[in-house]
Amino acid sequence: MEPLPNASAPAARLTLDELTALALGAEPARPGLARLYLGWHGRIARRQFWLHGVLALLLMSVVLEGLLEIAGLANELTGKLANLVFLWPLFALSAKRQHDFNFSGWWSLVHLVPGVGSLVLLLVDGLAPGTPGPNRFGPNPRAAFRA
Repeated sequence: MEPLPNASAPAARLTLDELTALALGAEPARPGLARLYLGWHGRIARRQFWLHGVLALLLMSVVLEGLLEIAGLANELTGKLANLVFLWPLFALSAKRQHDFNFSGWWSLVHLVPGVGSLVLLLVDGLAPGTPGPNRFGPNPRAAFRA
């Protein structure tokens, strides 16, 4: 029979990223939202890319455009401002997805090609499987989902 834990022992404190991950229903081993949207290092799985890189950024862009229109800005200006605000997170998430293929994050600059650049990169990032196991950019991101 195992002894009961000491009630007077201090509980381990969680970091802010761990608390945020737990509040959003994720495990603490997964990256925090600030690191996910603003950081350029590491890898993300296809699921994270579709949920955060496509769905979440699209919804946030629609909400921001609506708020800017309510504020009285012209339609052309609201779209440009929303695109400018979410440009960094788009590049950061796309670079992490490129890292999952063991490619340089600089490939995310294909988004800047007029016309088809974003569509092509969206399909490649969202549909192509990453490299199995760890690579030079970090451990397999799917391992955090299995743990």
